[in-house]
Formats: sequence, structure tokens, C-alpha cells
Amino acid sequence: MSRTGLQEFERSGREFDGIPAGEYSIGLDPHEAAHAAAAWAGLAKAEFFHNATPMHKVRVGPTGIARRPVTAAEFGAFVDGTGFVTQAEREGWAWTWDEGWVKRDKLSWRAPFGNDLDVRCRSNAHRLPALQLSWNDADAYCAWRAVREGVAVRLPGEAEFEAWMGLSGVPSMTEIVPREVAWPPTVEEFLDLLMGASDGPYGNRNQGLIWEWTADWFDAYPGGPGNREFGTTYRVLRGGSAMSHAVQRGREYRFRRCPTARSPFYGFRVAVEFLE
Repeated sequence: MSRTGLQEFERSGREFDGIPAGEYSIGLDPHEAAHAAAAWAGLAKAEFFHNATPMHKVRVGPTGIARRPVTAAEFGAFVDGTGFVTQAEREGWAWTWDEGWVKRDKLSWRAPFGNDLDVRCRSNAHRLPALQLSWNDADAYCAWRAVREGVAVRLPGEAEFEAWMGLSGVPSMTEIVPREVAWPPTVEEFLDLLMGASDGPYGNRNQGLIWEWTADWFDAYPGGPGNREFGTTYRVLRGGSAMSHAVQRGREYRFRRCPTARSPFYGFRVAVEFLE
């Protein structure tokens, strides 16, 4: 993917993409969103598009976005150092996919799928993203990293994430050609995709593999349409996953879940200040 305008740098031994300071266009033009929604009628919900309207300018940067999601090994170091117990571990269950959504006991970042794939995940913890983490878990990890490293470490804002996706060459939702939705891959195929990405030149850097938590509430854009789900109930995930609808991997798509939600398709990466 083209990464025009991103400036790579390292901090605390980790690689980041630097987003230059500036005003970035965030969201969709309402007319283009309506046209795309009509083109996708019967294939994707119209709200997919309308929730990302209107297009507006947001001042972003300078911000560094981690080139890789937080790995299971990195999250494990946080747990080992603090005794932190995740949302799934406290409540004793989480969601997974088995030809449909299944609520299963004893799932967590240590055992994200509840089957033989968990052994594969543990043996590749240094390569694979940490999964089955809620927004609350991700936020706690960032706070720990910030104290440990003495710098501001946080979740990316959704405008920062969208600007980063745009600079990374991720297409707009309006540029994705309407097509019949293929049935999601199996969890085995999903894990194969994550493993393959970790072997590639960007190493899970590519968006569209897992949903990633951002700092923001799922709220209306300035001047945008109303939605009863807007407010301070849900947090925003961005990027789409290999299990999601093609149009949900467009750079403007806004996915929302409660801060306590977790699944084997949710993870996160961190943001830091970028000194240009």
C-alpha cells in the first residue's frame, strides 16, 4: 500500500508511522454517501454510510500510530507486571465465531477461540495481535505503558486513525465496488491470514485484519444526522477485520461496541506524540 506523507520513526524500540500536523478531511460527503448507500442497497445497510457523514475538517497531528497492533506477548508483559485481569477473565466468558456468533465460557486473550487454535496463538504470541480485549483493557494497557516509558501513550483518536488509513492508501467506502457478500472465512482461515500478515513486509501493519479500538465515543459528527446509538454508550472501532463486510474496511467506516465488548476479532494499537 502507498504510504504517501507518513514519516516512519522509532520510540522505545517500536516502529511508528508519523502523521504530519494538518487539517484532514474526515467522513463522507452526504450526497456521495447517499449514492453509495443506494448502490449497495440489499447488500449493506444504509446506516453504514450515513453514520460517517458529513465530511468535515479535523486538525490532526503530529501523531505517531504504531505500525503493528499490540501483540499478545506485549499484553502478557503488562499482565505479568501488574496482575491485571481483563474484562473477559473477570466475567468468565466472551464471544467467538463458529458458523455464527457463540458465547463461550473461559475465553480470554489467553484463549481467544476456545479450541485448538489457542495453542497456535500462544506459541506465536510475539507475532500475533492480542485478541479478545475490550476498550477498557486496551485503555489500561496504554496507561501502564505511559507510566513505564514516561511518555504519553494512548489509543488513537478515530480522526487520527482515519487520517492514517487515508495516508496508507486504504480506499474510501465510496470507492469499494458493490458486490455480493462472501460468507466470512472460518476462524482457522482468519488465523492463517493473521499469521501470513505477520510474515509479510508490514507485519500485521495492514489495516483490515482486526477491528481496532479508538479513544472516541460513537457520537454524531458536527451537523450530521441523528442516531439513537450516538452518545456516550459505545466506543468506536476502526479498520474492519478479515471477517467483516468489504465496505466496513473502507477508511471512513465507524463500528461501535460497548467498552466492555470483546471478541477474537478485536485488538488495538497505540498512538504517541510525533515530533516533526
